[in-house]
This record gives sequence, C-alpha cells and structure tokens, in this order.
Amino acid sequence: MVNMIQWRPVIIGIIIALILDFISFMSSQLIDPAFLLAGIAVGFMVGGTVKNGAVNGAVFGVIGGIIATLVLVVLFIVQYGSAILGYLTTTLVTILIVEIVLAVIGGVLGFFIKAEVDNKSVQTVQE
Repeated sequence: MVNMIQWRPVIIGIIIALILDFISFMSSQLIDPAFLLAGIAVGFMVGGTVKNGAVNGAVFGVIGGIIATLVLVVLFIVQYGSAILGYLTTTLVTILIVEIVLAVIGGVLGFFIKAEVDNKSVQTVQE
C-alpha cells in the first residue's frame, strides 16, 4: 500500500466535481453525475489496478462530497436561514453517501477505460 493514493488525480477530481456540482445546483438538481464523471477522471489518471481506482475514487468521493455538502449547507443557510437545516439533515447525508458511491464507481470505470485505451489486459486485484 505504498503510495497507493495519488493526490494530484484526487485534487483534480474534486475540482471537476465542484465545478459540475455548482453548475447543476444552478439548474436545481441535487444529485447529479458530477461525482461519477470526476471519479472516472480520477480512476483514469491513477491507472494501476481496479483497487487503485476504487481507493482513489473513494478518497476523492469523501473529500469532494464533504466539501460539496458544506457548500450546499452554506447556500441553504444564505437562502433560507438556519431553521431549514434540521429538516434537510437526512437529505444532506443521503446526498453525501450517493456522491461517495458514485465516485467509487467512477474510479473503477476510469480504471477500465484507461486499461482499454492502453490496450492492456485488465489486472485483477492481487493481494
């Protein structure tokens, strides 16, 4: 597990997700494909094995999901005041979980896309 997490792709994924998340929030969608698309980018950049894509996708999903949820909380407070947060807690947690799952799936898909582009055979997880 030496150097399994590659921070550059994770940070790029977070930036992509936040941009796509902001754009989709402006169009009134709460759950969108931003984390899936950014997870694919992370998995593609990481390469390696399926496990590397999934782990880096998960790290990106957790960090990016927390940031996106905090931005959403701030926007709700600005628009509606703090009273609405009690009602939205379950929704915000659900959105965070969905974003993390989509990022992991995207990381795995990105690995498979990278393997296809490189014309390599898909490496299985070897422990």
